[in-house]
Parts: sequence; structure tokens; C-alpha cells
Amino acid sequence: MSDGPLETEVKFRVERREALEERLRELGATHEEVENELNLLLDDDEMSLRVSGRALRVRTVDGLGLLTFKGPASFEGGIKSRLELESCVDDPGAVLALLDALGYRPRFRYEKRRTTWRFDDPARPLVVLDETPLGLFAEIEGGTDAILALAEELGVAESDFLHSSYWGLWQAAREVDPGLPHDMLFPR
Repeated sequence: MSDGPLETEVKFRVERREALEERLRELGATHEEVENELNLLLDDDEMSLRVSGRALRVRTVDGLGLLTFKGPASFEGGIKSRLELESCVDDPGAVLALLDALGYRPRFRYEKRRTTWRFDDPARPLVVLDETPLGLFAEIEGGTDAILALAEELGVAESDFLHSSYWGLWQAAREVDPGLPHDMLFPR
């Protein structure tokens, strides 16, 4: 694992949103406004980032962007950890043009409607609910022990943790239904 800020998280499918949100409230979490995201994963013509397990993403929310690099993931006890470097960008279009000039072009687009849940206690993990064209997913981000403790409090078994990214989940869905489009976008 590279030195630097680590993203440590678990992801799982949510079957009953109301039940999960009620449990989060009972545990003292409060939610923020829903954000509509457009995410673009970029790569070069050889797909060298994907092949090496890395990712380069530009996320846009309300016209503002977030540039993210993710290193290769490792898993321990169902928890994914990877280097994550991020920077806010005022003009996502300009950043995309810059990256294009360097040979990195959008290879996959996906949309999410994200609701973030936070606890007053900074030791507690962050929880996000992502509504996607594939259904509802949740992620718990924080320290390993705190993630496992909160997952247990939410009734989520380690066997429910997903190792796939949204790209991986979409590709698996396309294998089952080849008629799905290349990108994971909400119907218009």
C-alpha cells in the first residue's frame, strides 16, 4: 500500500432504505441534502489504470468538481483500503480537457444520488446511501474497527460486503443483460 491518505470502506446493497435510515437515526446520525453526482472514470488508450487496479475520476456536483486518484485496493476482513488523493476543481470541463491532452479520456460514466449520514462523534464512521440505476447501495467509511462495529449495529453481515466498484457491478449486470448501455445513467 502506498503512503498517503487511505480510503477505508465497505459497500453493501440496501434492500430496505427506510429501515436502514431509521436505524441510523436511532444511533444518532443525521443526514445532509441529497447530491446528484455525475462521475467520469478516465483512462488512457491501453487502459493502464484499470489494468493496474488504479482509478482516475472527475466527479461533478452542482457544477463543481472533484478530481480523485485511487490506488490499487486491498481487502482485509471484507474491508477495502486504498490510497485516495483528491482535490476540488472549480471547472471540471477544463480539468477534463487537461487530462484529455495528457491522454486520459472518459471510459465510463455513472450517476448517483448520494445522501450522506454523519454522527456528532468524529470516531464514528461516515455512511453514504447511493441511489444508482442498479439499485440502492450504502458505504461505511472510517477506521476498520469502527466500520465493523457500525456494520454490526446496522445488522449488516461481513458476507454482505461487496468488493466490486460501481464500474464492476455495472459490468456484471451487463453480462446478465447485454442490452444495458455502456454507461450507468438514470433513464431520461
